[in-house]
Amino acid sequence: MKGLSVVISFLCVCTVFASESYRAGVLHLQNKEMSDYTHYIREAGNSDVDILVLPSLDSIESSDKYDEIVDVISETAKQANVYVAIHLYEKARCHVGHEMVRSNLVFDRKGEIVAVYRKPQNSNANCTASPSVPATFTTDFGVTFGVMMEEDLALYDEEHLKGVQNFILTGDWQSELPFLSAALFAPSWSYTNNVNLVSTSGIYSGKAGLKAGSGRLAVADLLKNVENEVSVVPSVNTPVNFLAEDLNLFVMKQLDLHASANGYTETICHRSFCCEFYVKTAKDTKTESTYNLATFNGVRPFGANHNVATQICVLSGSDSNVNFERISIAANFTKQSSQYPIVQSTAVLPTESFNFEVKSNAVSEQVTLDLENGKNVINFGIFGKNVNVDLVKDYVVEKNATVDGQSEFLEYIFNEDVQEFVDYVWIRLRVLIVVVSIYILEMM
Repeated sequence: MKGLSVVISFLCVCTVFASESYRAGVLHLQNKEMSDYTHYIREAGNSDVDILVLPSLDSIESSDKYDEIVDVISETAKQANVYVAIHLYEKARCHVGHEMVRSNLVFDRKGEIVAVYRKPQNSNANCTASPSVPATFTTDFGVTFGVMMEEDLALYDEEHLKGVQNFILTGDWQSELPFLSAALFAPSWSYTNNVNLVSTSGIYSGKAGLKAGSGRLAVADLLKNVENEVSVVPSVNTPVNFLAEDLNLFVMKQLDLHASANGYTETICHRSFCCEFYVKTAKDTKTESTYNLATFNGVRPFGANHNVATQICVLSGSDSNVNFERISIAANFTKQSSQYPIVQSTAVLPTESFNFEVKSNAVSEQVTLDLENGKNVINFGIFGKNVNVDLVKDYVVEKNATVDGQSEFLEYIFNEDVQEFVDYVWIRLRVLIVVVSIYILEMM
């Protein structure tokens, strides 16, 4: 009987590894309560989900109840027989108080932690461990995953992927660059690197695009080998609360919609970086609609702790009722940089009419982006980032030194332990004042 059990277990393991796909799930919740998390982990298990990504809990709640939350997730993952990834905040004790640390944790089907990826929330923290590199782990269904936080999409390139084709992305991040927000940048990052990306903003399968993104529990089957997927346009539906890119720092020119009916060509340059645009709109286009052609070459802030050197070409507008017979953008980007197509539309764009191509030569990356018969386009362009961050480091430090210094000082002053020490000194000082006052009165 024991031998039969071993044979059955062996056959089950072989079947899992032989499967060409796995089932991923992401949880979307507005009000994040632990009771909801445990409910949907069990539901994911009942739906045969192999790996589930949970949204981040509130920083205060998760840091105060870190150990309790870890125990609950571990036990529920074990009961549901599913891998679970979650982003939590934890307090790290140090000599001046506590520092907040952001942690990505992955639990296996036994409830054991198989991957940990941590970063200090405050980049100026001086008493927490240095941020770890994105972690990797291998599952019992034969897939190796990379574990990343949302800002890593802009910080890591193909050379950092180390051959990994499947990634988990969690850890909310607010970017001043709408193009780099996870909801907008994730599909482009997945498309360009042609990797599976399971994130709280959606499930993406490389050049096959969005697989699932709606519903509280979104589930999708992903091929382990993304090379076998059929390519689509990496387009993002513009959300109602979408924060438009600020083009004030760009060199831009308003698109002449009247002239574009016959085909319109324009070259726009910023700091020796030039973008070549060709736009042709349908004959019945409303000329009162507004679109801009814009180019940017420089350093942009990315969150509180990062800056990125970027080169951007974009056609941007606010009217979604314009039909474009053709949009073509071409530019020579800096060597050793990475480029991503940025496509936002309120309609499904034709795959056969979309082309994104990168050709490298000795001095630059020649990039072209083309679309034919595109409707309801909001943003269409190329986002390039220079991986040689040393070029901007001095600028960044000089620009932010005063603000960072003030922030560090205020954070230290209002630290809980510092406040306790001040209270202690003040109490002792008041006792001393009373004693001295009594002594003076007696002497009089």
